[in-house]
Amino acid sequence: MGQIKSPLGIGIDTDKAVHIVMADYHSGDILSTTVVIADLRKRFPWFRQTDEELVGFIVRALDGRDIAVSFDHRGR
Repeated sequence: MGQIKSPLGIGIDTDKAVHIVMADYHSGDILSTTVVIADLRKRFPWFRQTDEELVGFIVRALDGRDIAVSFDHRGR
C-alpha cells in the first residue's frame, strides 16, 4: 500500500502501524477491533483507510498468533 506521510513528513505504512499498535497484545488476549481502530486513529490521524480496511490489516497481522478477536467496531 505504500507509505502515507504525516503532516510532519514522517512516512509509515499501514502494516507497520498496525503491528506497532498490536505489540501490546499477547497470546491469550482478546483484541477489540474498536479499541485497535481508535488507537490507530489517535496515533496516526493522517491515515485515510476505512474501518473495514483497517480490520483487514488487523486480521492479517494476527496470522499465526493466539489472540481472539472481538469484531465490535460495527456497532459504533
